[in-house]
Amino acid sequence: MPGRQRADVVVDRSLCRRCQVNEPTITVRTEPLCAACFSKYVSTKIVKRMESFRVRHAGAGNERLLLLPLSFGPCSMVLLHVLSQHLTVQAEKSGRTGYRLHVLHVADGESEDATALVENVKQRYPEHVYSTCLLSDALDLEGISELLDADTGIPHALSTILGKLNSATSRDDMLQILLRKLVVDVAKQQNCEAIIWGDSTTRLAERTLAETAKGRGFTLPSVMSDGASPHGVPFYYPMRDLLSKEIVAFASQVDPSLDAVIRIDKAKPAVSTKNTTIDDLMRQYFESVEREYPSIVANVVRTTSKLQAISLLEVERQCELCDAPLQGHSPERSRLCYGCIRILPHAVE
Repeated sequence: MPGRQRADVVVDRSLCRRCQVNEPTITVRTEPLCAACFSKYVSTKIVKRMESFRVRHAGAGNERLLLLPLSFGPCSMVLLHVLSQHLTVQAEKSGRTGYRLHVLHVADGESEDATALVENVKQRYPEHVYSTCLLSDALDLEGISELLDADTGIPHALSTILGKLNSATSRDDMLQILLRKLVVDVAKQQNCEAIIWGDSTTRLAERTLAETAKGRGFTLPSVMSDGASPHGVPFYYPMRDLLSKEIVAFASQVDPSLDAVIRIDKAKPAVSTKNTTIDDLMRQYFESVEREYPSIVANVVRTTSKLQAISLLEVERQCELCDAPLQGHSPERSRLCYGCIRILPHAVE
C-alpha cells in the first residue's frame, strides 16, 4: 500500500518517494510522487479535516447538513469531488454517512454559463441537494439596504451601490462581504450545521494579509479557524493544508476529467496600481511565492490558526455590515468596524 518510506529503507530516487513502484509525475513540496500517491495525498489531507463529521458523530437517519458554496473554480470543485467520494466510502463501510451536502452557487448575474455548469455538476454528483441564488439577493437581507443607503427599487441596485464606493479595493471588499452574508443566510434558512469553504492554503494566506491591510486583522481568528465564525454558523476549511497549485494539478488528473465543470477566471489585464485591489496584489504575491517557497505560504496560515478566536458570548456588539466583533476595535458609538468604515464613504457622517 502506498505510504511513507521508513528512514532505514534504501530509496530509489527515480521512483515515487512513497510507493517506490511507479515513476513520479509531480513533485509535492520536495517529494516526487506518482499519480496514485498524489491523489491519495490530496484526498487524505481533505478527509482528515472532516474529522468532526465522521459517521460515529451522527445518529442513523440524522446526518448533519453542511453547506458547500460552489464557485466552479478548481478548489471548490475538487472539494465537492473528494467529499462525494468520502461519502461513498462512508456508506459502503457503515451503511450510512456522517453528513449530507447542500451545494450552493451564488451567481453574479454576468456569467451566462452558470446554469449549464450547475446542471453538469448535478448530473455528475446527483446525490446532493443544489440551489442557486444571485449575489444581488444579499441586498434583501435584513438591514443591508438601509445600511448601504440603497434604493432597492432600482433594477441594478448592486451596481449602483458599487459605483458609489471610492476605490477598487472597497468594491471588491463589499462583494466579498455580501457573498459571505448571503451564504450564511442560506445556511441558516436550510438549517445547515456548518459551512465548508474550498479555500486552499494559498487563498487563506492571501486573505490573511489582505484583511490585515484592510483593517480587519483582529477578526482573522474568528473567520479562518475551523469551527469558528462571527456569523452564527461555524466555518470549516478542509483544504487548508493544500496549495492552490496542488489542487489544480489534482483536478487535471481526475478521471473522468473535471474540465467540463471547472470555470477558470480569465487573467485580469495589467492596469494601473490605482485600480489594483489589495486582494489582487496579495494574489499575485502568493502565486509567485507558492512556486519557489511553499513553506512560507503554509507558515502564514499556521501562524494565524494559533491565534485565539473570540467567543461570540464575549462580544458585546458586532459590525452591522461584516459581523466582526466591535468590542475594542471601533470608534465610540460606531455601528461598523474600522474596515467597513473605510469602505463606506457615508459611514463617518
